[in-house]
Amino acid sequence: MTAGSRKYDSSRRQSQGRERILESALELARARGGWNWADITFKDVAEAAEVSERTVYRHFPTQRDLHEAMLLRINEHASISYDSLGLEEVPEVVRRLFRSLSTFSPGLHAQVRPSEAAVAMNRERMDALLRASAGDVRLAALLDVLWSNETYERLVGSWRMSTEEAVDTVTWALGSLIDPPPEDAPDR
Repeated sequence: MTAGSRKYDSSRRQSQGRERILESALELARARGGWNWADITFKDVAEAAEVSERTVYRHFPTQRDLHEAMLLRINEHASISYDSLGLEEVPEVVRRLFRSLSTFSPGLHAQVRPSEAAVAMNRERMDALLRASAGDVRLAALLDVLWSNETYERLVGSWRMSTEEAVDTVTWALGSLIDPPPEDAPDR
């Protein structure tokens, strides 16, 4: 090595390649919608990022590694951190998360297309909740979310609650929404 010359450092180039791959994967996810990213192949990501499939594997050895990086980036974009999250911060964190989720295609929340009967029953429940809440869309929508199969599945599956614990949790939340405690009530 001659005086004044320096050794080539490829870390910056690698970092830029990783960023391009990650952003390309996120763009594919935004366009396709849904959280099941199994259909986003390394080949698709490589084409979108204009790199070889081998380069994608170099930065993300498994699909799980890629998906974890995508979720972390979504949280970064929304300025969300779960480190030392306080209860008083939850509304703002949810606000930022929902705004971030709005950058994804509407198919994000789409599941298997429900039957016409299920759609009609859902509409009937929503109308009943709107009537019961005197037209308060926010209250009716929250009651509907708490009422859903997805809420039960999340409490039992992700939170490992028993059915009775899930029932207690949801009925407590419903009661809090419907009949909030007085301002001077002690904290729970």
